[in-house]
Amino acid sequence: MIDLIEAFVEGAGIRAWIAVALLLVGSVLSLGAAVGIVRFPDPLVRLHAMAKPQVLGLAFALAAVVVAVWTWTALWVVLPILVFQLFLVPVSTHMIARAGLRSGDHRHEALLHDDTE
Repeated sequence: MIDLIEAFVEGAGIRAWIAVALLLVGSVLSLGAAVGIVRFPDPLVRLHAMAKPQVLGLAFALAAVVVAVWTWTALWVVLPILVFQLFLVPVSTHMIARAGLRSGDHRHEALLHDDTE
């Protein structure tokens, strides 16, 4: 495995280091999202951890793939993945919020204004 990484870094040059940096940033953001999902108390608070850093982490990871491969084909494969993620994550977080409100699995006193009443 180490030989494969060394061959990639030697063959790609600066692009390899940029791809590694993008992948590390994306991994840290995705890890932060996972920790937030586990640590936050209710579904309404978990939505922020589910949506924002997860999508940005995926965007950085996909950018790392494009920089590492450096072909138009990689860009055209990665672009629909990112577009679908950007369109579908708000819908899924909205459904999770509605389910959390309907089931009563939230801290009602923490809400400033409840629009569902």
